[in-house]
Amino acid sequence: MKAELSNKSQVSVSSTASSRQVDVFVQFSGYKNWFKFFTERVALFVYLLTAAGYVLTANYVLSDGSKDLPLRQFFWTMVIETLFLVTLRVMDDLKDVDTDILAHPERPLPRGLVTAREASVVVHSLVAILIVNGIVLAIVENLACGLLCLATTFYYYAMFKEFGCGHWLSARPILYVITHQLVVLLMVLFPITAFHGASSLKTVLAWHAALLQFGGSFTFEVCRKLDPTAHVALGTYLIAYGKFKTFLMILFAILVGSWASYVLAVGLIMWPFLGFLLLSVMILFWKQRTPGTPLADGEPAPKGHKTVELICTLITLLTMYIVPIKIWSGVPEAAMRTFQ
Repeated sequence: MKAELSNKSQVSVSSTASSRQVDVFVQFSGYKNWFKFFTERVALFVYLLTAAGYVLTANYVLSDGSKDLPLRQFFWTMVIETLFLVTLRVMDDLKDVDTDILAHPERPLPRGLVTAREASVVVHSLVAILIVNGIVLAIVENLACGLLCLATTFYYYAMFKEFGCGHWLSARPILYVITHQLVVLLMVLFPITAFHGASSLKTVLAWHAALLQFGGSFTFEVCRKLDPTAHVALGTYLIAYGKFKTFLMILFAILVGSWASYVLAVGLIMWPFLGFLLLSVMILFWKQRTPGTPLADGEPAPKGHKTVELICTLITLLTMYIVPIKIWSGVPEAAMRTFQ
């Protein structure tokens, strides 16, 4: 009897959710609803901070100690980087709507604030804007810059479509996180070519600046999903792989960041922070409950993972700005390691 009631309940929830996501323009949700969607789901300040970090790093990593900042390239690439992040947010919400119906029904799409069809139109409109920018950049700046803008756009769209093998990737979370973090390399190399031209792609420093951001983004992606009581529908790395394999994923990302920090001559600053994060994760996993086990009645929700997430967020922010900080602090050129 309980199983029948459970099945009927699931069918009811599914049918209700489906009715909220009818993909036809019966009635436009309204600009106010879309404004509310963006205020709820788009952390604009965080996106601008992230975009500025990528763009400033791109400029200063090959600046030979110069503090000059070409304003046209700075503002143009920063707007595009912000558009990349906004596009990704809408893509993820649209792509994950079925999961969110179960795990996050309070979000705009599951609760019917806006429709999935409208979200699809927004995604494709943003992609079109980015494609136009890529073409214009190829003409106005240089071919490599435009092509990298287009490559980043198409890679985002491939991620949105889960590379045509979503079910296969979902069953392999390690491959999933790697394929979805590789786009960070493109997001850093793109503004580097805007500031320094196609020849910059031949330098070791350019690629290690991208690797540093990749390591930071990879670490953040894993460390922000360390809640042992997360809904099973979310398929977090901790619940899918357990503590040991998740720790190895974090260790891999930290090692990537550590090596890139060495090449960029910022290791003395970055290594203590990365070591502190690694120690924090080890302590968390040592004390943490078994992932995937539900809370008992009256048992308080665990909070240790939130502390690790905060530490990781601050370190990720540092990886974005460590190169500009090195230049702004006036480190003598003789003290800077170069691998030109």
